[in-house]
Amino acid sequence: MTGRRSDPVGVDAVHSENFPVALRILPARLRADLLAAYRYARYVDDVGDAASGDRAEQLAEVADDVRRLYNGQQPVRDEVAGLAPVIDRCALPIDPLLRLVDANMKDQEVSRYETFDDLLGYCRLSANPVGQIVLQIFDAASPDRIELSDRICTGLQLVEHWQDVAEDYRAGRIYLPARDREQFDVAEQDLEADHASPALRTLVEFETDRALAWINAGAPLVSTLRGWGRIAVSGYVAGGRAAAMSLRRAGYDPLTSTPKPTPRQMATEWLTGIARRPG
Repeated sequence: MTGRRSDPVGVDAVHSENFPVALRILPARLRADLLAAYRYARYVDDVGDAASGDRAEQLAEVADDVRRLYNGQQPVRDEVAGLAPVIDRCALPIDPLLRLVDANMKDQEVSRYETFDDLLGYCRLSANPVGQIVLQIFDAASPDRIELSDRICTGLQLVEHWQDVAEDYRAGRIYLPARDREQFDVAEQDLEADHASPALRTLVEFETDRALAWINAGAPLVSTLRGWGRIAVSGYVAGGRAAAMSLRRAGYDPLTSTPKPTPRQMATEWLTGIARRPG
C-alpha cells in the first residue's frame, strides 16, 4: 500500500494500488476531482496507520476539519481543503468522508475480527464510501448503483487484505476472520512464517474466491454507466479481478511476497471489462 509507481494502464496514483485511481485519458476536471478524493482518503489512512502521537485524537481533528469545510470555514489541512472544488461541483455529501475517518478510528481499537460479517462491517466504513464518492464525481450516484458499488468496493478491500496478510500481521493486525482460521486450522503463529502452510493457502484461496464473488456481484454496475464513468469504474473492477488472479498465480501464498498484478494483466482485465455487456 505504499510507494509510487507509473502504470502503463493509465494511472495517476499517489500510492500503489490494485486499480486505476485517475486514468490519464479522463478529462482534466474528472481527474482532478478523483485525485483530490484519493489524496484525502490516503491522508486519512496515513494518519491512522503511521502518525506519531495520539492517532485517535488526530483523526478526530481531521473529522472536525471536514465539518469545518462543510460549514463554510477554511480547513487546516491541505488534503481537506482540496476537497472544496469536488464538494461544490459534485454535491458530495459529508457522510462518506466521515466514514473513512471512522474506519481508521476502528483500526485504533480493533486488530482482530471474529467473523466474516464483522469484517464486512469494517469494509462498509473503509471501502464502500470511496465508491459513493466516485459515483458522485461522475454524476451517477443512485441507491441502486451505490448498492452495486458497495459490493465492488467490499471485494476490492477483501482482496487487498488477502494480498497484505504478512504486512498487516507485522503491523499487529489480522483481517482473516478468527472463525475462518479455526475452520481451516490456521493459527496466528502460521502468519509469522516465510512461506504459507498448505492450510493457510487453502484459507486464502477460500477468501479470495469469496472476495472475487463480491466484485463480480457488483460488476453489473459497469453496464449501467456511460462514457467516462463506465471507463473508470471498469478499471476498478479490472484491478480487483487482476489482483485475485495474482493471488492464484502465487499459489495463494501471501507470505513469501505480496502478490500483485502486472500492468499487462490489469490492462487485459480492463479491456475485457469495457467490452463486457453485463458488467
